[in-house]
Amino acid sequence: MLVVAAAVAASAVGAVLALGPEDDERGPAAPQAGNPELCRGLADEDARACYAREYLVSVAGRDDPRPAVEAIADAAWQEGGSVLTNCHGAMHTVGRTYAREAGVTLANLMDHLPRSNDPGCPAGFAHGLVTGVAPQIDPSKPAEAATVCGEAETRYRRYSCVHGFGHAFMRIYDDTLDPALGLCRALGPKAAPDCAQGAYHDYWFAVVGADDARLSQEAVTDPRALCGAQPAAFVRPCWYRAFVDNRPDGFQVGAPEDLDVLCEDLRGLQREACITAASVIGPPDPAEQLELCARLEAPSDAASCIRGTKVQNLLGSRMTVYVELIGRCDLFDGPTRAACYRWLGKTLAVLTDGEFARAGCPELGAADARRHCRAGGRRMDDALVTFS
Repeated sequence: MLVVAAAVAASAVGAVLALGPEDDERGPAAPQAGNPELCRGLADEDARACYAREYLVSVAGRDDPRPAVEAIADAAWQEGGSVLTNCHGAMHTVGRTYAREAGVTLANLMDHLPRSNDPGCPAGFAHGLVTGVAPQIDPSKPAEAATVCGEAETRYRRYSCVHGFGHAFMRIYDDTLDPALGLCRALGPKAAPDCAQGAYHDYWFAVVGADDARLSQEAVTDPRALCGAQPAAFVRPCWYRAFVDNRPDGFQVGAPEDLDVLCEDLRGLQREACITAASVIGPPDPAEQLELCARLEAPSDAASCIRGTKVQNLLGSRMTVYVELIGRCDLFDGPTRAACYRWLGKTLAVLTDGEFARAGCPELGAADARRHCRAGGRRMDDALVTFS
């Protein structure tokens, strides 16, 4: 069984984040380090606010916040559990606040975005930074503003930047979906769905009052109603965020019948998107996710479930681990197996900035597996739609 890095780590986070010896040499005026230990044992919303406060202490006042963000991420991965779970959302607030206090602009945004493919703390900080520069965006020229994302060094960071603009577009319009999605559409078909996912992410933030997001109109809190009213191109991004940010109280996905409960009576694209969203809140180990997907009776359900595989949880693993994971596509038959190899070929290529397509796909035993894996890898620059 593949093991998720966050679950493996056993060492605890120290009371104060370690930021390196160079910080100690800055003297009394050096930025301080936060104390995340204060947040232990708090309920989720209180914990996220507490972590945001303590992490901001570590980042505030730094010309370059990235070493501090990296230290926060390292500590969160070591600790795992609720610390890691809350880090992305907490770092949204940290990034947005830092952007405002440090005077980050669209022109120098790339000088502050983390150089990491980590979807947890660094991605949350990146999304917050982009949200923080929202007031500087000219709504009549959204594509011009988002060109900065093309400067990011890896495919994952370009994706994360575009996702962040979805958050920013929502803040321009007081978290009103329709005009924000209009700005996402203006980015073109390779970016619009990923931008839209950021917009829906911010919508659910506003529903629960996270990251200072507030809805200007009555909230639609049922994803069936919200996503059922969205244009086809945005149905999957809408559903993808639905359970991640708005999971039914106490609900855990551990068996095929759990997906059926969440997606009962839905049909076509709505069911496909719902099954993907339900898969995302399934087991954290992507190998276990694939095993669950293989137990679904309908091939369309299985293929949709595969789209929720959290390859991101294997960040930094050896190539052999990635090859082992995609090899589990042999759990499926026919077209579903091919779809699995294509999807994981694409997302693992994103995670490794193309390296998996070059070095991982050729390691697969069957010719068809290699072919579908490479086909997926070639599409890593297309919209990801269901990814985080």
